[in-house]
Amino acid sequence: IMQTFKETQRFGVKWAWAVIMAIFALFLYAIVQQVILGKPFGTKPTSNNILLTLSLIPLLLLLFMRSIKLKTCYSSIGIQYQFYPFQFKSTTIEWNQLNNAYLREYNSFFEYGGWGIRYGTPKTGKAINTSQSCKIGLQLQFKNENLLLIGTKNPEKIQEILKQYFVKS
Repeated sequence: IMQTFKETQRFGVKWAWAVIMAIFALFLYAIVQQVILGKPFGTKPTSNNILLTLSLIPLLLLLFMRSIKLKTCYSSIGIQYQFYPFQFKSTTIEWNQLNNAYLREYNSFFEYGGWGIRYGTPKTGKAINTSQSCKIGLQLQFKNENLLLIGTKNPEKIQEILKQYFVKS
């Protein structure tokens, strides 16, 4: 039975969420104090309009972070991925473009300097991932020797797909 596996991962770097939520909470507190209760916020309070306008920044950041997602689809053709909102069109990698494909453990922070679309060293190549809790990735080695690591939270399913579709040339 030919199978297709689709995975959608959202941005899950907990400390980044915590920082933005803390800033947003501070703005909400300031708005409640100054706009709703009429008590000036801080020793040099700004106008209500500026406070309300500035509070849009952390709100927009929260919405932006919520929109970030990595969509992958593994099929008989190959691997298709899209890292929205940074890529509006998906990228397809056909199995025959690869010398090797295997699952491996990785540390995105130490190997690639963080999360998202990351460019490591020539030894580590490029990585696409969304979460610090994602510790397993599909390592792809292209025929031109370039490397790409795609994070996954479902290594068992990816292993099944590799057994079914990827044949080393």
